[in-house]
Amino acid sequence: MNRRTVFWFTNIVGPLILLSYWRGVGAFDDPTVYWGNVSEGMQSFIVPWMFVAAAGYLMMFHRFFFAWSEEEVASLHWPWKEDDGNGLQRLFILYAAFLLTSLIWIDLTRIYIEGPSMLVAVAIVAVLWTAGLASVGFGVLVWPARDRLSGSNIALLGSVMLSIQCTWWDAIYWVFNFAW
Repeated sequence: MNRRTVFWFTNIVGPLILLSYWRGVGAFDDPTVYWGNVSEGMQSFIVPWMFVAAAGYLMMFHRFFFAWSEEEVASLHWPWKEDDGNGLQRLFILYAAFLLTSLIWIDLTRIYIEGPSMLVAVAIVAVLWTAGLASVGFGVLVWPARDRLSGSNIALLGSVMLSIQCTWWDAIYWVFNFAW
């Protein structure tokens, strides 16, 4: 696997996610139905975090695909492992987990709203937790490189910014406050 493969995967699936959101929002006369029981006050607090998360995503994206060489990205490893040159595979797995789950969550939520079922509810929670854990995973993957790769703190900060949205606001807060 090479970095170009991961790059194009992210650049193909990313716009598909935006299309799924556009389609999902247009599926209901009142798209605020996706908020469930989240209060308007909290919605106005959470929405800006979506932009913070997007900025964090772009900060990581820049490091992975423009600031670091392919060899440097290949050297990324988990804190409990040694460098084995498989950092690109790890990065691809994280991007696949994050992007593919992000691609389907709004459709699953629409399906649930149209006809609630326990199976779909469990799928939504699993999808949100997968995206949230993957967002944390980016930072965990970069952590061992913080003294070795220039700007690794930018990627770590980006992961934190993304994780606040995906793990805290989506996988925990929204799940707890949605109208199940």
